[in-house]
Amino acid sequence: MKLSEIAKIFNGQLVNTDGNIDIKGLKNVLSAKKGDLTFIADNKHLKDLEKTGASAVLTFKKLDLQIPQIVVKDPQLVFYKLIEIMFPEEEKTGISENAKISKSTKIGKDVYIGDFTVIEENVEIKDGVKIYPHCYIGKNTIIGENSTLYPNVVIYRDTIIGKNVIIHSGSVIASDGFGYYQKGGKHKKIKHIGRVVIQDDVEIGANTTIDRAMVDETVIKRGTKIDNLVMIAHNCQIGENTILVSQVGIAGSSKIGNNVILAGQVGVADHITIGDNVIVAAKSGVAKDLEPNKVYGSGFQAIEWSKWKKILFYFYKLPDILKNIK
Repeated sequence: MKLSEIAKIFNGQLVNTDGNIDIKGLKNVLSAKKGDLTFIADNKHLKDLEKTGASAVLTFKKLDLQIPQIVVKDPQLVFYKLIEIMFPEEEKTGISENAKISKSTKIGKDVYIGDFTVIEENVEIKDGVKIYPHCYIGKNTIIGENSTLYPNVVIYRDTIIGKNVIIHSGSVIASDGFGYYQKGGKHKKIKHIGRVVIQDDVEIGANTTIDRAMVDETVIKRGTKIDNLVMIAHNCQIGENTILVSQVGIAGSSKIGNNVILAGQVGVADHITIGDNVIVAAKSGVAKDLEPNKVYGSGFQAIEWSKWKKILFYFYKLPDILKNIK
């Protein structure tokens, strides 16, 4: 792709070039080589640009350097969009002869179903859906338009998946919730007959699990993005445009608001309500309801081990110290 074409698409200003440069790759500043385009979004990284091997740079202002430049308002955003243009998703259609598909399945137009996928009774797969090899789709499931299931995704029965949903490899949707009752000194399983509903434009990372409700619905609302290795328990309600970062765990019947960010390894107890626009810092435990529009956190940063042992020594002595103060 010529540099001049890129400048034209994004209404950019060419500097130190007539635009007749072939761009074959997109790389960060320090790893870029000849034929690559990189970007600089602020003054902080200008020194790195002096070391780059890139053929050209997207920049937010004209730079006093000889490297060919495209000046645009938001270089980072343009770079992201260029990735989509230059490296589009592979077009896949067709249904593998090695897939096992129930005769009652309804399949739309331009659908791809890969090898050794199993699809049970009364499933509906809408137009443009891509289901990669070795997936399992339980009965009575609906998968909306242009959604993608990567290899080894498991969808249990009665699940509703909206449009433009992406589910990455190894995820399990609508397995039983973790629920038991005591009888005769033994744990007896509570049967879960609810379902999972995933609304439009949701992305679910690899090896994430979302449990079905006991009798109602576990719901992931529109636009929410879920990282790898996240666990969402039965009956949870996750709001719109929320971000759940890796290793978040949310216990049963909790309600997470809209535009919430739960950073890595946040744990949420059962029956908790977190308000809209809340941010919870990494490694924090949430044991009570959180009011909206606030930032919360309780995780400890790493401390040099010998210093931490000294802190613990005095921490355990606090009750006695307090007695002496009184």
